[in-house]
Amino acid sequence: PYTDLLLHDMGTGLASPTGSPMAREWRTPPLWGVGLARAVRRNAGFLHDGRARTVEEAILWHGGEAEGSRQRFVELPAADRAELMAFVRSL
Repeated sequence: PYTDLLLHDMGTGLASPTGSPMAREWRTPPLWGVGLARAVRRNAGFLHDGRARTVEEAILWHGGEAEGSRQRFVELPAADRAELMAFVRSL
């Protein structure tokens, strides 16, 4: 399913406004079908609350535990990033 099904601290940028200490923790959803999201629903959003307009934007919203992964994505050469996004859209 392309997920680890674990809870991760995603940082303050993705925190829920509940004020709960757990508000920064989100379970990684399965990525199967993410490439069909727009075919199913034209205005599909990404992340737990749909605030990201694209998969790339969703990656860039990540912080907390995912900050290192986000940074590695940003530092990828453009061709590698395009290949990664093509793969994700194929799921």
